[in-house]
Amino acid sequence: MQRRLRLLTKFLFALLVLFAALWLWQVGKEWLTFQHLRNVAGRLGARIVSVTPSPAVIVQRLQALNRWETAQMVSQHLVEVRSESTWLPSFLFGERLLLIAQAEVVAGINMRRLSPENVQVQGDRIVLTLPPPQILSVRLNEVQTRVFTRERGWLVFTPDSDLERRARLQAIQEARQAALRSDLLPFAMRRAEENLTAFLRALGFQEVEIRWQHLLPEDTLQQRSEVSGGWRR
Repeated sequence: MQRRLRLLTKFLFALLVLFAALWLWQVGKEWLTFQHLRNVAGRLGARIVSVTPSPAVIVQRLQALNRWETAQMVSQHLVEVRSESTWLPSFLFGERLLLIAQAEVVAGINMRRLSPENVQVQGDRIVLTLPPPQILSVRLNEVQTRVFTRERGWLVFTPDSDLERRARLQAIQEARQAALRSDLLPFAMRRAEENLTAFLRALGFQEVEIRWQHLLPEDTLQQRSEVSGGWRR
């Protein structure tokens, strides 16, 4: 009799444990379902706030780049300059200088010419109209530039100090002309488009369009004056 009672007690205890486990499993399942629905509801009800910079702010950031250098070309030049007498032979009163020069031409965009009218913003789309690429500076690498040879006539006792200056100016002018004939400006344009597109996308714009202003005759004259101002002896 006692043995049967012990077996019945164990059976009831096991049954109670089973019911408790089932109850806990059901409660846990409902709690996890509630949490999942709560997370889903939170995601559906969340608002995404995006702030689009104004054209004035964008222009201010771009103008900070000032004269933005996007391309460079290095060229070698061999320049000969002569000084001769009108009536006397060169071996008596003539002078000759040969200069080996390395010139560095830098092209880019003058971002100071950018204005808020050049920036159009519509939501996550921006249209930016840039001033045309131009030659920003032309200079000689002093380390790689030297007088290769200098010859004087028998009766020339005081060398012409202006010969080397004229040779340097000629090398700079040749470097500028070579840069204009090359693909330096188109390359500077492509680099500017790539870098600005990446920059504007980082600001949150999904669609970026880069346009260019037309190069007017006065722009060409301005480029020449800027290059002349960048000459270095």
